[in-house]
Amino acid sequence: MRYKKVFLTIAFAVLLMGGAFVSSSQAQQRRIIVYRPVYTRPFFGFRHYDPFWYQMYETPYQRYQEERYYAESNLRDKQKDLRKHREKYARDGYLTPKEQEKLAKDQRKLAEAREKAAQYRRYY
Repeated sequence: MRYKKVFLTIAFAVLLMGGAFVSSSQAQQRRIIVYRPVYTRPFFGFRHYDPFWYQMYETPYQRYQEERYYAESNLRDKQKDLRKHREKYARDGYLTPKEQEKLAKDQRKLAEAREKAAQYRRYY
């Protein structure tokens, strides 16, 4: 009789602790959904548009236009960065050596972007 109460108390405590762990585990779950392209072959020779394979059918002109767009976008970004850094560093009226290095680096990147964008403006 004496051990019966101790045994029931311990069993009830274990049951309560188990319930606490079960209720808190739901917040620890994380679901990740991954979408992968699936190639389906044409049914009875029917060809349909599949964006996964679209790059294979691109024309050289389309590829050129896309590269030109990205080169010009990169040029605009570099110009914006340089302008923003010049304004930021000119606020106090003194350029530290570190700021001068950053500006020189921005100018080099801008020159490279200009050169690349100029390559695409020469043709077509």
